[in-house]
Amino acid sequence: MAPPVLVEVTRGAVIESRHRGSLAVVEAGGELTHSLGDAQQRIFLRSSAKPFQLAAFVASGLFDGYGLGDEALAIMAASHSGEDRHVRTVLSILRGAGLTASVLQCGTHAPYDPETARRLARDGEEPTALRHNCSGKHTGMVLFARALGVPIDTYWQPDHPVQQAILAVVSRVTDVPAGEIELATDGCGAPTFGLPLAALALAFARLADPTSLTDDADGPLADALRRIRNAMMAHPILVAGERRRLDTALMRAEPRRLVAKGGAEGVQAIALLGTDGQPARGLALKIEDGDAAGRARNVATCAALDQLGALGSATLERLMPFAAPSIRDPRNNVSGEVRAAFRL
Repeated sequence: MAPPVLVEVTRGAVIESRHRGSLAVVEAGGELTHSLGDAQQRIFLRSSAKPFQLAAFVASGLFDGYGLGDEALAIMAASHSGEDRHVRTVLSILRGAGLTASVLQCGTHAPYDPETARRLARDGEEPTALRHNCSGKHTGMVLFARALGVPIDTYWQPDHPVQQAILAVVSRVTDVPAGEIELATDGCGAPTFGLPLAALALAFARLADPTSLTDDADGPLADALRRIRNAMMAHPILVAGERRRLDTALMRAEPRRLVAKGGAEGVQAIALLGTDGQPARGLALKIEDGDAAGRARNVATCAALDQLGALGSATLERLMPFAAPSIRDPRNNVSGEVRAAFRL
């Protein structure tokens, strides 16, 4: 059975396009409280895995040997826009460790931030690996490998000690045995993880409330998740970017109440901290068609958070460019809209 329609796109009074998908909400205790579509659908976590990939490094105790702080944690968990501030942060970490960008195996692409991309093109400046949205994550992996005393030139390979440590953490936070996690190559060349959508929601519930890791409630992994969560909330501009990035906009609009981390192919995950009598929860959704136009995931995420009571009315108003974007003609007149089409 096809998943339900989550988002509709109209032109005039006609629904022109529909985006289908699945959604899961899980409490930190493990209970699935809301779902649409198939909560057990296997998806690849893509960049929504970054907080947990970093957690392996932090929980090992080796991160602190570099004398780094919250900004480093935020950029290592980021899918940043390639703005100058992101480049400066990553470069500072590498230089502090006596390394250069040549160690990064994430590849290159133009900055996500359109203004930065236009400036580079105008000035004839080719983007480097530092502009790649995953350069912070890869920097963390390189530093982890160096601290372990293992080769850094193969840090991205699935059988490398860094990647094996990461796989163990992903297994612990999702309750999916490592042998049942499908491994594939992410867009940045490092491994990505295939597992049920509800398991991603559970992982983000545990990011919201690390004490829910009953086997490690006061241990190194819970502490690592707490530190990463707090760093992402404290530095949302480093996690994504200044312009047109939902993760940053959400964390700015609801400071210290949620952590947002999207991924490619229409994946979005949210950690909702327990407030106002509500337990900590994790929200995960997947747009079936991959959301190449970049419109359905934002609308569905905002609608789900609103229906869960996680957004105030003033917050929703601020998020309207993401929650209900209009379609405009060349004269800037409204010709359609992108709207949510579901109820939890």
